[in-house]
Amino acid sequence: METLTEFQWMERYIRDPEGARFHWEIRDSRLPRGSDILLGRDGVLEAIPYAPERMDRDTTLKAVLDPDWQLRCFACSLADDTVGFCLLSTAEWRTLEEFFGSQAMARQFQPIGPGSCIFGFG
Repeated sequence: METLTEFQWMERYIRDPEGARFHWEIRDSRLPRGSDILLGRDGVLEAIPYAPERMDRDTTLKAVLDPDWQLRCFACSLADDTVGFCLLSTAEWRTLEEFFGSQAMARQFQPIGPGSCIFGFG
């Protein structure tokens, strides 16, 4: 089984939507976790605020929150070994919610927000 660093996981599973202008850098850290991931957006590069002893996927997901884009977890994939995500513009999610209803969309695509805990580390 392949072991991915948090940075490799982010690169593989969170794709950069056209025009979003996200980029990531990984740097060594003196903290027990050994490295930091820096998220660049709109010309600003900031370290993702992980706990000193470890990196976790929930914190990584929350770091990419943006008012123009929404990341949502495909609820049917939560019981699977590979969790699915969908990244759309806020306007695209709004259109889907108007068509299918906000409750139906939230049941199928769980919004990722500041209080989200998909992987149990939030």
